[in-house]
Amino acid sequence: MSRLTKQFCLFFLSSMTSWTVAAQVLTLYQAEQMALSEDLGLQAQVEQSSALREESAFAAQLPDPQLILAGANLPVDTWDIDQEPMTQLKVGVRQQFPAGDTRALRQQKVTAQSSQVDAERSDATLKLRQEVRQHWLNLAGWIHSRQLLSGYRPVFEQLVDVTLSFYKVGKKHQQDYLRAKLLLGQLDNRLLAADKQIAMERAWFSRWLGDAAYGELDSGWPENWVAPTAGPVATDHPRLLASDYRVRQQAAQLDLAGERYKPNWGLELSYARREADDMAGDRLPDFFSAAITVDLPLFTANRQDRQYRAEEHRLAALRVSRADLLAEMNASLASGLAQVRELQRSVVLYREQLLQLGEQQAEAALQAYRSDAADFADVMQSSSVRLELELDYQQTLQRYYQSLAGVYYLLPDQSPVGEDAHYE
Repeated sequence: MSRLTKQFCLFFLSSMTSWTVAAQVLTLYQAEQMALSEDLGLQAQVEQSSALREESAFAAQLPDPQLILAGANLPVDTWDIDQEPMTQLKVGVRQQFPAGDTRALRQQKVTAQSSQVDAERSDATLKLRQEVRQHWLNLAGWIHSRQLLSGYRPVFEQLVDVTLSFYKVGKKHQQDYLRAKLLLGQLDNRLLAADKQIAMERAWFSRWLGDAAYGELDSGWPENWVAPTAGPVATDHPRLLASDYRVRQQAAQLDLAGERYKPNWGLELSYARREADDMAGDRLPDFFSAAITVDLPLFTANRQDRQYRAEEHRLAALRVSRADLLAEMNASLASGLAQVRELQRSVVLYREQLLQLGEQQAEAALQAYRSDAADFADVMQSSSVRLELELDYQQTLQRYYQSLAGVYYLLPDQSPVGEDAHYE
């Protein structure tokens, strides 16, 4: 094997190894895409929309014509069809025609139903993405917390060793050693609780991700998520569009109620054959008949009038519900943006002040204790405060990004989606 070939093979193998390692790390975007592609509820809505589109095609069609086969004026003494001149063998066809624009309005209503299902599916997609993000951020928060707790465990172990060594030489009391052991035990208990929560979140993701939910995850915070610009919820939000299509359906239903003031009518054509002859022995002529039937909607007070007014009330109710939904979504957006701003200020406060002060206090307390210038209670308290500050900071970040996820649901156009997402 030549040197160039060896170099190529080594490069190929190293590239494949790097790709395999990278591919094993599941990102939030990949989890979203897998959930959206595997969710059975979304697939069911696709089928439902397809069914309604098929239904809209036949909603505008005329009813099937009716075939008429009859024997008329048969003599009951002999049942001979050629005995009496009036005996007939009849064949005909009857067609009904719905009143006015009934067929077009039915198609309009079903088409609006199909569009409503499409809008509801788009809204369900946004909700599922939000739900995946909420759980992912919750999982990331517990992973960060566990990493922090694991990182502080050597510190607390060191406190146990320091207090034990001081106790053995008579410089400190046994109570300090027991406190350190208790603090370490409490930390281990919190590690167990974090493991439990991580396992629960992974189990939730396994519905769509399968075994990948238990693999390595990119748990970094999505640093490219920024607070959206303030503004009302767009009128083309899928949730609002679904409400609009409900209004359109009811408007078509109201028009259908109006069509009931018009008559349905039908057309009937028939041909009757006679087998009997006249007195001279000549064959009697056959008959052709045509008839038109028309409904007479004369008494409308307790039928058409009341039904029309009922549909008017239903339409008014849907319009009020749509306005209420828009107000509710805008209120949720305002509340979410306010929460994002407050949490953003808290994050800055932690980064610029609280974390640094906690670290300085913990180090100063430990140095003072080693120099016998401070009590162990001060060391324990400062170490605990530092750990709690770190944990609170991670929880604040988690709440901040989860609040952003809620806002992104209401403002989907400003939601970051794609593989170019950055994490910290």
